Amino acid sequence: MLVNPLPWLRAAQRGGYAVGAFNANTLEQIQAIVSAADAERAPVIIQISRRALQYAGLGDARLGLRYIVAIAQVAANSVAVPVALHLDHGDEADVLLALELGFTSVMFDGGELPLAENIAATARLCRAAHAAGAAIEAELGEVPRLNAAGEADAGALTRPEEVAAFVAATDIDTLAVAIGSVHAARQKEMQLDLPRLAAIRAAVDAPLVLHGSSGVTDASLAEGIRLGLCKVNIATQLNQAFSAAVRAALAADEREIDPRRYLGLGRAAMAGQVAERIRVLGSAGKAAAGPG
Repeated sequence: MLVNPLPWLRAAQRGGYAVGAFNANTLEQIQAIVSAADAERAPVIIQISRRALQYAGLGDARLGLRYIVAIAQVAANSVAVPVALHLDHGDEADVLLALELGFTSVMFDGGELPLAENIAATARLCRAAHAAGAAIEAELGEVPRLNAAGEADAGALTRPEEVAAFVAATDIDTLAVAIGSVHAARQKEMQLDLPRLAAIRAAVDAPLVLHGSSGVTDASLAEGIRLGLCKVNIATQLNQAFSAAVRAALAADEREIDPRRYLGLGRAAMAGQVAERIRVLGSAGKAAAGPG
């Protein structure tokens, strides 16, 4: 069954490792995530973005939520490790429906709201999440995204002096921080702002989340985990592996028309990347010990 990831994130925080939150867009990608986690004996989070929901629901995010929950429940029941289902960057309506349908973790993205409205909405959704037995994440600051030209859109680094008041006012379980990573980066060349992270960690005890990890060097990521990151989001690196395998399979045989063959190769390639990231994050084998 799907589980609330918060006990596992707290265990990671105590143990000096991180739990991987892996984005999925298709059935094959969900299968890759849970099969790799099972092989590595690691707790894992299946993470679903709003764009993935729209894809799964043929443009209807609400329908996409229903599809994803059904698939994730079967996936979680097929393995012997704890699996959480997390809604990434949801709006208020998405969050409420995800909780109703059985997501065990949600992220409310109120970054475009004025701060007072963001705090009020986040606090309201925290109450709903906790009533449903789910964890809730919010972001303070804004992790930028690479645009089509390969340039980072405007973002805002998290200000350590604001985090304690924000966490206290909202009662969130986990806090996503903007400390130098960028969404959709394809090369591992970025360094985290480690002094900023240390200051944030000193201000709050909430588990901290890194978005946009695919572009961060492994050395900097390891230091970030040492300083308190315990949920690490991974998407672009997985999509690269999946797509490269599919592209190679079709290039090798232009007559191939059976999607099971090339999508299966994409699934296997992505599973390999998930397993590699689990080992980098230090969560391999941690499922056996439990979250206590």
